[in-house]
Amino acid sequence: MMAIACSATPTQEEQNENPFLKVSVSQTNALPDEQGLVSADITLEGLLRATSFNIVKKTNEGETLKKYGKAILKEKFAFQYAVASTDPARIEFEFYLQASDGSRSNVEKLIVDNSAGFKSSPLTFSGFEVMNRITGKEDNGHDGLPKVKYLLYNNTDTRFDVGGTDLGITWEIAPGKYGMFFGDTFGKDFTPNLTNPSPGGSNWRGNVLLFSEDTDLSNGLSITGAAMDYYGRAREICYSAHITDGNNDYTSIPTGAVHAAGKEYVHYMNIKTWYGWVSNFSSYFTSADGGETWNRVRSISFASRSNFGQVGMFNKDGYVYIVGTVTGRSSQPRLARVAEENMEVQTEYEFWNGYGWVKDAEEGAAPLFDDFSGELSFAWFPQHRKWVLLYLNEQRNDQITMRYADNIIGPWSAPQVLTDGTSFWRPYGSFIHPLSLKGGDDIYFVMSAWNAYNTYLIHGKLK
Repeated sequence: MMAIACSATPTQEEQNENPFLKVSVSQTNALPDEQGLVSADITLEGLLRATSFNIVKKTNEGETLKKYGKAILKEKFAFQYAVASTDPARIEFEFYLQASDGSRSNVEKLIVDNSAGFKSSPLTFSGFEVMNRITGKEDNGHDGLPKVKYLLYNNTDTRFDVGGTDLGITWEIAPGKYGMFFGDTFGKDFTPNLTNPSPGGSNWRGNVLLFSEDTDLSNGLSITGAAMDYYGRAREICYSAHITDGNNDYTSIPTGAVHAAGKEYVHYMNIKTWYGWVSNFSSYFTSADGGETWNRVRSISFASRSNFGQVGMFNKDGYVYIVGTVTGRSSQPRLARVAEENMEVQTEYEFWNGYGWVKDAEEGAAPLFDDFSGELSFAWFPQHRKWVLLYLNEQRNDQITMRYADNIIGPWSAPQVLTDGTSFWRPYGSFIHPLSLKGGDDIYFVMSAWNAYNTYLIHGKLK
């Protein structure tokens, strides 16, 4: 008997399939890599007719749906997922485009085989030590100022006219040479007002750049030079008009720095008013001669309330990763990246939206974790195979906090408190020194003390 082919009754999904919308995925089955990362390239066709791109995550515990609106959709979507220790053995993702009439594209699937059970090892900070005072007049615990383990007498007040300052954003310019950007800076006559701490004094500069060639921080951090002006004083790098009426150019404060494609970059925020930390914009200055001379990068500008008004930056595997917040200390951190050779091309920046990287869509950047973050820094620690992020949580008694992750996209660990306003009066800023990444368990970072309005080297252990 001859068999007769019969067509199956169309499913509801097939009846609603829109022939003008199409989704293609580079792979349908995947194993997590050694860091638990799964990646796939997704192509989206017919975006003019689509209203959203939908990703459904399915496990034996249920399913979740994320919708990405048309405003942030691009033809190419770089999907990534970092497997968590709590994930089950099988994870299924479905991808489809949806139109306003309820129709949708074909549904493509990616099945993640996690049967091996990815496990993330813990990382713990211990042994908080104040190593030395980096800037200003040497002092060891006078009138409640922080006590230090070593007296190095950097004497930045008399050498560079840097008597009061903060931040100390540190990056590696070249092997054995480190740049350190500081914030609002005042001259050698600066004296802290311990009853009403605040910056102030002569020769106000919004930022200065000091240099260190100290490659052994076990006995403190020494300063070896500065980017100087004609008079032999540390000069302002990122220009500010210093108009303090709250409606103009108040000051320019550095927030992050990195070496990329043979040049130095400092990200800074141009502050309009400190009331609410409102900026006019954020941008870069760059140097092609090791930090001696600098020029504004006119092609980059982040808006006043951008999620990247303040940032930390780190260069890894040809990408500069950028973790940013709105100016201030009251927003969650978000993630971007750019190929290092494209640092000055704003349309090439990609933003992490929770499942993928999208270009020219800053508004789609998703929070990395739910916590208030200020003056953050982060780095890849190869000896631990972890990303480590330090930040201030001002809302929780000025806690200097650490989180870690196997992947830059997360999942990020629970917070660990390194110090707070109880044990170290008004700490802020926690900028990782690159020597922490050279092996071993030592971590060094630069932290500011508001009561001293100066900076200190902090040491601890990561295990």
